[in-house]
Amino acid sequence: MTQKEYIGYFENILPDPRSARRAEKLMIDLLKEGTVVVNKFCQTHTEKIGAYRMLANESFGYEELAEGSYRFCKKNVNKKRHLLCIQDTTETNYTTHELRFNDRDPDIGPITNKNSIGFFCHPMLVIDPENQLPLGFSSINIWNRSWEMKNRRERDYKNQNIKEKESYRWIRSAEETKILICSPTSLTIIGDRESDIYEEFVSVPDSRTHLLIRSSYDRKLYGEKQNLFEKLSNSKLRATYKIDIPSGPKRTKRTANMSLRYDRVKISHPINRVKGNKPDYVELWAIEARELPESVPEKEDPIIWRLLTTHEIRVITDALTYIEWYSQRWLIEELFHIIKTKGFCIESAQLETGAALKKLCVMTMQAALTVMTLKLSLQNQHKIMASLVFPEEYLLFFDILMGDLEGKTAKLKNPYERGTIKWTAWAIARLGGWSGYSSQGPPGYITLKDGLDRFNDKVETYLSVMKFLNKKDVYKD
Repeated sequence: MTQKEYIGYFENILPDPRSARRAEKLMIDLLKEGTVVVNKFCQTHTEKIGAYRMLANESFGYEELAEGSYRFCKKNVNKKRHLLCIQDTTETNYTTHELRFNDRDPDIGPITNKNSIGFFCHPMLVIDPENQLPLGFSSINIWNRSWEMKNRRERDYKNQNIKEKESYRWIRSAEETKILICSPTSLTIIGDRESDIYEEFVSVPDSRTHLLIRSSYDRKLYGEKQNLFEKLSNSKLRATYKIDIPSGPKRTKRTANMSLRYDRVKISHPINRVKGNKPDYVELWAIEARELPESVPEKEDPIIWRLLTTHEIRVITDALTYIEWYSQRWLIEELFHIIKTKGFCIESAQLETGAALKKLCVMTMQAALTVMTLKLSLQNQHKIMASLVFPEEYLLFFDILMGDLEGKTAKLKNPYERGTIKWTAWAIARLGGWSGYSSQGPPGYITLKDGLDRFNDKVETYLSVMKFLNKKDVYKD
């Protein structure tokens, strides 16, 4: 998001115009400087005081700031026929700043490691599957645990109402997304194994909303003696195919040979949960994509994905399409990396209340999304216009910049069509220090973030000069 797009971002959301202006300025500076540390992204003492006051303002919370993100997302959806909606949870750890917080701060609590403190953030990232580009956030839920929180046994977790559990976040985010993005757009809600919740399969799907969830449990099947995993393993081999596997902490880079199986299944209501008025079973399609032994490296486990979906599988290509859709879940994991280690370092923020940190978290996610969109635009084959990220007058400034950024040879000319995101991303990368030669590989996140910082410095000066010249013309007349 850029400076002009922030204008009105908090209009009619924040409690007073002064808070809105400060929030807009803070988001501009955060994106421009590429850091969440107020003392670094605010240039003057007055700006720092204003930022701290806005973040500490108790008359509104992170929810009001998130409304601006939803409005931005809804604008970008623009009557798309089908969207992927990817949700996941990340935790922010502020243990190293523990002495800054009041012992009774209601917005900070224990995280996964009970000796660490922070909060959890669960966004829903909306993706255009055709171009594999993010369009914004349709839901952002942030919460923290209480230090007095009872354990699962004390809460009788198995019989607890789903709305009282943290896992309800998967259902709540889906429902909020359905409200924001109206018909006729169809939605595919994607979640990892934590999202394998019976209540979600019961309550979320409708005529335009589907689920695509990675299976976590070897669930009992209604009317059958075998469980889900056994049935999938014994089902008909539908196809074999190859996929490229990038290197990772536990993976060797390779081309994997995969087998594909799928079948219609009836998932029984869990026998150890209160049934209430829920149905005896839900009917779904189950998919198994398993790596064949010949491509599995020594001392590594084979790749295996088991997916559950409300989408119907009529032919093999349907199942392969759903697998490809699920693979786009890495986008939200990449977003979390940019927020934390690859760019904005949200856990280095030096604020003194959990409420202020939650507000900053929402702003940081929107800034990180801009950087990620620029990088992705250089990897995909599309001609999406730059208006997804930049306002029209910025394109005129890009025209001016190209004269300095392009070289004399064909290899150093911007190869993309003017006005597309790719065209602007190429320029941003060059400003960040990228050579421009395709033989040296695409630019990384740090390069693009640095380039965006420099671009925002330059365009701000350009717009100020143009505003001054326009005023002079008015006075002259």
